[in-house]
Amino acid sequence: MNQSVARGLEQAWLRFGESEDRVAVIAGAEDFTAGIDVGDPPLNANWAPNLAVPVRKPVIAAVEGWCIGAGMIMLQQVDLCIAASSARFRYPEARIGLTRGFAVGLAAKVPHKIAMEILLLGRVQSAEDMYRAGLVNRVVEPGQAQTVALDWAREIAEADPHAVSYIKAGVDETVPRGNAEHAERVRWLTEQVPANRRLLDGGITLAHLKRV
Repeated sequence: MNQSVARGLEQAWLRFGESEDRVAVIAGAEDFTAGIDVGDPPLNANWAPNLAVPVRKPVIAAVEGWCIGAGMIMLQQVDLCIAASSARFRYPEARIGLTRGFAVGLAAKVPHKIAMEILLLGRVQSAEDMYRAGLVNRVVEPGQAQTVALDWAREIAEADPHAVSYIKAGVDETVPRGNAEHAERVRWLTEQVPANRRLLDGGITLAHLKRV
């Protein structure tokens, strides 16, 4: 996950929100994600659906291969997850000494002791481990995660869109968010104010501000 990929994901979530598509499926190639590129890290968390960028429609993750670091944050934010039995999961921040604070939100998605095991020990977890923890909905044969995720997406798309929208919004409002998650959402929202955006882009000068 580098800056280019992160910007691409942000734009994808925005396009999805404005489109007539009812469900999104996110998948990797051989691996779901190998984590953050420490040489070119994203500047923010706009890449994760519904963390900073509001995503009002269901998102399903299809996980094959490795899901490390940022991928685990992604799993916290999606609504459903299909994982291949060969998929492997790891959140290594405690071991490498790097954290943005978003991972603590895991404690709102899985039981406390399981969250602490995943976060503090940083061990490799299997798809079955994640299924038992509640981060994975269904474990399937290798190579079938995206196929099953698309089947689920079609089934959801056939449901009443108003009911789906209400359920999604209601659940999003019910599930607690960590301090880092709140801060990231506020940052994103304030950046949508036109004057704030111009200031960040260098389009407003100090002289202009003094005249206001």
